[in-house]
Amino acid sequence: MKKAVGVIKDIDHLGRVVIPKEFRDRLGLDKGVEIVLTREGVLIRNSKYELVMKEELSNAK
Repeated sequence: MKKAVGVIKDIDHLGRVVIPKEFRDRLGLDKGVEIVLTREGVLIRNSKYELVMKEELSNAK
C-alpha cells in the first residue's frame, strides 16, 4: 500500500479547489467528477464510478 499523500489548498471566492494533477492522474479523474458529502468529509471520485460498479454487479450475476 502506498503512503497517504495530502496537501492543503485554498478555496477561491467562487468555492473552487484545484485537485493536483498527480492526484487526478493516480485516481483516473478526467473531465467529470462526483462529489459526495460523507460523515468523514467530502469524497471526490470519477463520475464514471457508478457506471463501472453497475457493470461489475451485472457481470457478477
